[in-house]
Amino acid sequence: MFRIYLLFILLFPNISQADQGLNLTCKNLLSALGRKYEPLNFKLEVTGFHYFDKDHNEFKVIPSDELVFGDDMFVAKFPEYELGFQRIVYAGETEQIITMSKYDFINDKFLAHYECDVETTYID
Repeated sequence: MFRIYLLFILLFPNISQADQGLNLTCKNLLSALGRKYEPLNFKLEVTGFHYFDKDHNEFKVIPSDELVFGDDMFVAKFPEYELGFQRIVYAGETEQIITMSKYDFINDKFLAHYECDVETTYID
Protein backbone atom coordinates (compact mmCIF):
# COMPACT_ATOMS: atom_id res chain seq x y z
CA MET A 1 0.00 0.00 0.00
CA PHE A 2 2.86 2.37 0.87
CA ARG A 3 4.46 1.79 -2.54
CA ILE A 4 1.25 2.70 -4.34
CA TYR A 5 0.97 5.88 -2.29
CA LEU A 6 4.61 6.78 -2.98
CA LEU A 7 4.16 6.06 -6.70
CA PHE A 8 1.05 8.25 -6.74
CA ILE A 9 2.96 11.16 -5.14
CA LEU A 10 5.86 10.83 -7.57
CA LEU A 11 3.75 10.53 -10.70
CA PHE A 12 1.24 13.26 -9.93
CA PRO A 13 2.95 16.49 -8.94
CA ASN A 14 1.43 18.68 -6.33
CA ILE A 15 -0.43 21.47 -8.08
CA SER A 16 -1.03 24.32 -5.70
CA GLN A 17 -1.74 27.98 -6.05
CA ALA A 18 0.39 30.40 -4.07
CA ASP A 19 -0.41 33.99 -3.28
CA GLN A 20 1.66 36.63 -4.97
CA GLY A 21 3.70 39.27 -3.24
CA LEU A 22 6.07 42.03 -4.23
CA ASN A 23 9.79 42.29 -3.54
CA LEU A 24 10.72 45.97 -3.48
CA THR A 25 14.35 47.09 -3.81
CA CYS A 26 14.57 50.85 -3.37
CA LYS A 27 17.54 53.06 -4.29
CA ASN A 28 17.98 56.55 -2.88
CA LEU A 29 17.56 59.06 -5.72
CA LEU A 30 20.73 60.84 -4.57
CA SER A 31 22.60 57.78 -5.86
CA ALA A 32 22.15 59.26 -9.34
CA LEU A 33 24.38 62.15 -8.20
CA GLY A 34 27.23 59.84 -7.27
CA ARG A 35 26.52 59.33 -3.58
CA LYS A 36 26.74 55.79 -2.21
CA TYR A 37 23.65 54.39 -0.52
CA GLU A 38 22.74 50.81 0.30
CA PRO A 39 19.47 49.79 -1.36
CA LEU A 40 16.55 49.14 0.97
CA ASN A 41 14.68 45.85 0.59
CA PHE A 42 11.06 45.22 1.49
CA LYS A 43 8.41 42.63 0.79
CA LEU A 44 4.69 43.34 0.52
CA GLU A 45 2.42 40.33 0.96
CA VAL A 46 -1.23 39.80 1.73
CA THR A 47 -0.33 39.30 5.38
CA GLY A 48 1.80 42.41 5.74
CA PHE A 49 4.83 44.55 4.98
CA HIS A 50 8.16 42.84 5.73
CA TYR A 51 11.36 44.77 6.46
CA PHE A 52 14.70 44.37 8.22
CA ASP A 53 15.06 46.38 11.43
CA LYS A 54 18.78 47.30 11.62
CA ASP A 55 18.43 48.60 15.20
CA HIS A 56 17.27 45.20 16.46
CA ASN A 57 19.01 43.14 13.75
CA GLU A 58 15.87 41.18 12.86
CA PHE A 59 13.12 40.91 10.27
CA LYS A 60 9.79 42.45 11.25
CA VAL A 61 6.29 42.59 9.80
CA ILE A 62 3.70 45.36 9.87
CA PRO A 63 0.33 43.57 9.51
CA SER A 64 -1.76 44.54 6.47
CA ASP A 65 -4.53 46.00 8.60
CA GLU A 66 -2.04 48.57 9.95
CA LEU A 67 -1.02 49.77 6.45
CA VAL A 68 -2.80 52.64 4.70
CA PHE A 69 -3.87 51.80 1.13
CA GLY A 70 -5.05 54.08 -1.68
CA ASP A 71 -5.70 53.64 -5.41
CA ASP A 72 -2.04 53.89 -6.40
CA MET A 73 -0.22 53.96 -3.06
CA PHE A 74 0.32 52.46 0.36
CA VAL A 75 1.93 53.76 3.55
CA ALA A 76 3.81 51.88 6.27
CA LYS A 77 3.89 53.85 9.53
CA PHE A 78 6.74 53.67 12.02
CA PRO A 79 7.07 55.51 15.38
CA GLU A 80 9.32 58.32 14.00
CA TYR A 81 8.48 58.37 10.28
CA GLU A 82 6.44 56.74 7.54
CA LEU A 83 7.34 55.17 4.22
CA GLY A 84 4.98 56.09 1.39
CA PHE A 85 5.05 53.97 -1.77
CA GLN A 86 3.35 55.27 -4.90
CA ARG A 87 3.00 54.33 -8.58
CA ILE A 88 3.92 57.24 -10.83
CA VAL A 89 4.71 57.96 -14.47
CA TYR A 90 7.48 60.46 -15.18
CA ALA A 91 6.68 63.19 -17.70
CA GLY A 92 7.31 61.96 -21.22
CA GLU A 93 7.34 58.29 -20.13
CA THR A 94 4.65 55.65 -20.51
CA GLU A 95 5.78 53.01 -18.03
CA GLN A 96 4.78 53.21 -14.38
CA ILE A 97 7.39 52.99 -11.64
CA ILE A 98 7.18 52.74 -7.87
CA THR A 99 8.69 55.49 -5.77
CA MET A 100 9.09 55.63 -2.01
CA SER A 101 9.34 58.69 0.20
CA LYS A 102 10.51 58.69 3.80
CA TYR A 103 8.47 61.30 5.65
CA ASP A 104 9.24 62.63 9.15
CA PHE A 105 5.74 63.53 10.37
CA ILE A 106 7.07 64.85 13.72
CA ASN A 107 9.08 67.60 11.96
CA ASP A 108 6.76 67.75 8.91
CA LYS A 109 9.45 67.16 6.27
CA PHE A 110 10.57 64.58 3.75
CA LEU A 111 13.86 62.88 4.62
CA ALA A 112 14.61 60.98 1.42
CA HIS A 113 13.13 59.83 -1.89
CA TYR A 114 13.70 56.48 -3.58
CA GLU A 115 12.99 54.72 -6.86
CA CYS A 116 12.04 51.08 -6.42
CA ASP A 117 12.53 48.01 -8.58
CA VAL A 118 9.61 45.64 -8.21
CA GLU A 119 9.66 41.89 -8.63
CA THR A 120 6.59 39.70 -8.32
CA THR A 121 7.17 36.72 -6.06
CA TYR A 122 5.13 33.74 -4.94
CA ILE A 123 4.48 33.16 -1.27
CA ASP A 124 4.82 29.59 -0.03
